[in-house]
Amino acid sequence: MNGLRHSLAVLFAGMGLVHGLHAQDSSFAPATNLRIYQSLATSLGDSLADRFPGADSQRVSVRIAPPDVAWFLQDAVERPFRAKNCVISGNDSARFGVDFGATVMNVQYSNVRRDGMFGSRVLDRAVVLQAHLRLVDRFMGTVIMTGERKAGYSDTIPLSKVESIEHAAIPSTRGTVPPEDFFSGLVEPLVIVGAVAVAIFLLFTVRS
Repeated sequence: MNGLRHSLAVLFAGMGLVHGLHAQDSSFAPATNLRIYQSLATSLGDSLADRFPGADSQRVSVRIAPPDVAWFLQDAVERPFRAKNCVISGNDSARFGVDFGATVMNVQYSNVRRDGMFGSRVLDRAVVLQAHLRLVDRFMGTVIMTGERKAGYSDTIPLSKVESIEHAAIPSTRGTVPPEDFFSGLVEPLVIVGAVAVAIFLLFTVRS
């Protein structure tokens, strides 16, 4: 009898420990969607900077479109050119010109579920930035590179963190959280109820 009670105590203590571990894991702070867009913009800027033929201290102008994203993508796109010791110019008198036109900026959430049987709810996140890129040499009158490029990022984040990773003033940083799958939400309560029912049954069976 004492052995059964000890086993049941270990069972429920273990369930509590698992829940605690998952709760601790869910406390981390994932990167904001804005920060991810900036990282993706730097990656796309790299694809232009890799084609840059100029020497040190060459002047480069960088134009970002549409205007409502320029304020948070400008520095990210310019960063790879600064790494090549270019001088960023604010006008079109610079020899080299970069055009970065964002065509797709999208955040998608999917697959709401629990992280383990008794863990906190998580969901998958996918962030996509697509842009039309152009690098020109104005002195030579040549187009060095032009075309559409896309960069993406995906991970799994706690459902409770969605609000903190979005930016209220930037619509492109927000996504729609889908409803949790019916069976996913149903399984855990059934498992808990079942475990309790089995424990009670075994307890009274041993007593009888």
